[in-house]
Amino acid sequence: MCASRHAALESGAFGLKKKTEFPKSRAEELIRENTALSGSLRWQPLHGDGSERTFYRVATQKESLILIWSPPGDETFPNENDSYVYIGRHLLQKGVPVPEIYGYYRPEGLTLVEDLGSVHLQDAVVSDAERLPALYGQAIDVLLKMQVRATQGLETRHCFDTSVYNQQFIIERELEYFRWSFLVGALGLEIDSNYVERDFSLLASQAGEGDGQLFFLHRDFQSRNLMLKGDHLYLIDFQGARLGPPQYDLAALLLDPYVQLPEAIQQELLKAYSRAFGTLTAGSVDEFLQKYPHIALCRNLQVLAAFSFLTQIKGRSHFARYIVPAWNRLRQQLAEPPCLEYRTLAGVVQSQNDETVAEVAARLEREAKNA
Repeated sequence: MCASRHAALESGAFGLKKKTEFPKSRAEELIRENTALSGSLRWQPLHGDGSERTFYRVATQKESLILIWSPPGDETFPNENDSYVYIGRHLLQKGVPVPEIYGYYRPEGLTLVEDLGSVHLQDAVVSDAERLPALYGQAIDVLLKMQVRATQGLETRHCFDTSVYNQQFIIERELEYFRWSFLVGALGLEIDSNYVERDFSLLASQAGEGDGQLFFLHRDFQSRNLMLKGDHLYLIDFQGARLGPPQYDLAALLLDPYVQLPEAIQQELLKAYSRAFGTLTAGSVDEFLQKYPHIALCRNLQVLAAFSFLTQIKGRSHFARYIVPAWNRLRQQLAEPPCLEYRTLAGVVQSQNDETVAEVAARLEREAKNA
């Protein structure tokens, strides 16, 4: 691991934080002071996927809420907690379905939020495929509402992890991330930045903000960040929001390896969304669709990088099982126009045997489980 990357990991730039003791007594005091929960409290730790934050369901016999704990570390503003609270309240005010935030206690890094239950969109459609059309139609509605309404009045000074998805961000946090985390870290290839510089620069210029209007960007709008409560979907994990191209969140939803939507459904949703978005924003449907493949490629490269990182560095073994679906999608993307122009990247991918990638994913999963 290079020195700069090691420093980034140590500083928490990729989500690693130093452990401190959970302030349970203070949390209980804050809950009783600021919510209706009373009596004996039951604490249930919850799994937080790729997040370093700690989650608890705190319940009495009649009511419950979710407590999020993320020690701030220093007084830097905004930190991740600040962004979560500001963006969550901004989205709620704009009519986007998100959990209500009951209270925020910055020094302790404690946030109290509405309990949306435990059913993700992924859970609902994998267990009952007949619900997929209606639920994904609803997800598209949530996405449109978020992008169109929440763009208005967003104060990007509250975005802790940069305010705009631009070319520099794409190269550093998605394309280079893919190179060192997946190509080098997972597959063991000896590929330096210079080798892929031409393709990465071209892709970043095609996917970056350019002359297009920027919209509210969640940057991880996928089936595990949409919760199903009753018959309604709610959006979570929005603290990394910023401004960016509208195609990105749509690509995150359609290419999502957790669900693996059939190609025909992806194309149907892409066309429906682009038409609706064009109507709401007076934008060009053709321009939207022309840019979509480039941004979708960036998203998939980021996904492969993240799954490798979360498995290898954080020991989250379950992410490894989604490497192969994302890899198969990458092969398809680079074999079709307009992504054929990324010749060096396509050559690297074509040089790798699918069976080898599957073996690497299985090995990473085993190692993470045994760590």
